[in-house]
Amino acid sequence: MVALLVGLRWRQLRHQLGRNPWMIVTLILTGLIALGFLAALSAGLVALRFAAPDAAVTALVLTGAVIVLGWWIGSILVSADDSLAPERFALLPVTARSLLPGLTVAAATTIGGIGTITALVLMLLGWSVSLPALLVAVIMIPLAVATCVLGARVVSGLLGRWLARRSTRDLVVTLGVLLAASSGLLLNLGIGALTTVTDVGGAFGTVADVVAWTPVGAVFGVPAAIAGGDLLTAGLRLLIAVATVAALWLLAQRLLAARLVAPIQSSGGGRVRSGGVLDRMLPANPVGAVAARSLRYYRRDPRQLVNIVMMLLLPAIFVGIAVMNGLQDEAIGFGPAVTLIPAINALLAGSIVQMSIAYDNDAVALHVITGVRGTADRAGRLLGFGLLAVPVTAVLCVATCLLAGRLDLLPASLGAALGITAIAAGSGAWVGGFLPGRAPAPEANPFGRGSAGGVQSLLAMMIMSPITLILGAPALGFAIAAIWNPALGWVSLVLGLVIGALALWGGAVLGGRLLDRRWPEVLAEVSSES
Repeated sequence: MVALLVGLRWRQLRHQLGRNPWMIVTLILTGLIALGFLAALSAGLVALRFAAPDAAVTALVLTGAVIVLGWWIGSILVSADDSLAPERFALLPVTARSLLPGLTVAAATTIGGIGTITALVLMLLGWSVSLPALLVAVIMIPLAVATCVLGARVVSGLLGRWLARRSTRDLVVTLGVLLAASSGLLLNLGIGALTTVTDVGGAFGTVADVVAWTPVGAVFGVPAAIAGGDLLTAGLRLLIAVATVAALWLLAQRLLAARLVAPIQSSGGGRVRSGGVLDRMLPANPVGAVAARSLRYYRRDPRQLVNIVMMLLLPAIFVGIAVMNGLQDEAIGFGPAVTLIPAINALLAGSIVQMSIAYDNDAVALHVITGVRGTADRAGRLLGFGLLAVPVTAVLCVATCLLAGRLDLLPASLGAALGITAIAAGSGAWVGGFLPGRAPAPEANPFGRGSAGGVQSLLAMMIMSPITLILGAPALGFAIAAIWNPALGWVSLVLGLVIGALALWGGAVLGGRLLDRRWPEVLAEVSSES
């Protein structure tokens, strides 16, 4: 059974790679990034090994605990993407006892599992501060992998029915994205807090000692105790590590058995009613219909709802960082610069419009069947996005000008933000015609494969960024100059609106012509496996 499930997992991956060449490119890029992290880990461990052996042991315990927590928390995000989910075996004459070993080994031999094992092996460089600790650490690697994999299965199993509800999935997606987006600000706060600690090394050592007695760190606390020559502590931590794996195994087996006889089914959705205020406000033509549907998606689809939330959060994060670093202080001359922060939303605008078809998945077939022109599709999506983006951008511009105490810079702030955002959206409408991106299918895990658009979106960003910078340079340049001469802000506003309008028109027309020629190819790309 173990060999069968491991082989099945790799055959599924080979099948996906054969059907989706873009996934091969994504896999290669992801592998290169992972190799970079592993190289950085190796360099750090070697440096600590020779420069500060005691600090190396502390770092190893904390790093190991982070790896375990990464598996456990990550299982919440990827459980819906499990190609070997228990529900797939519900109709087969198999038991949880026979399935669990195979599922565990199959999870440990995935790309993520292999990367984790590689990281654990590289950590032996740090454990070499003590030969007994090194030997014990080698023995503990299988126990550490089992802790990661079994803990992930237990967490996903316990939360499986809760995550099957649409409202819960939407909440998890929103909170996850907000937390990831705020990581820079949280890191800044953490660094600021560390500067107030007199003995940073001692603080980390204390945390590592506590973590080494917990289920997530006990397996790494054993060689740490051996390195310190404390055999009694090592024995007690070994008991905790073994008991953790045993408890996780029994609990995972019970949860697997329950899901085999009572499979979890996703719920959610609901009827979409027409005839409301939204339909009466928009024009009664294909452009208005596409715009209305786009607005409904922004409200009902968590993948797109997060995009709109990010348009408010991303500038707020940058403003927070600016305030924390004193950029609001007029004495150092950077206070007015915060009025240009709303222009950062151009980074989101291009990707949102570029991936709008990908979010539709196979539902875009409706446009093909009904003969919707590509220009109408592009214009409708731009209209729907603009009805939300323009008010949000205007509010952010007013807020940043009030924060800086420079309402005279409002025209410059609006010119830069609205102009660059419109240019980015227009370029996204054009690029989306030949690089529609990849997105998880509706009701699939929003953090699964293709959640960031895949390689297509990376290439699209490389195309859209220079276009946005070149065309937006006049509006941005005059907005910057307006800091010293506020009258130039009106020039920035005019240039931003004119160039932005031309970019929107060009994106709708050029992108629409591409779609008219490529509707079948686009449908095949966005509806294939991500």
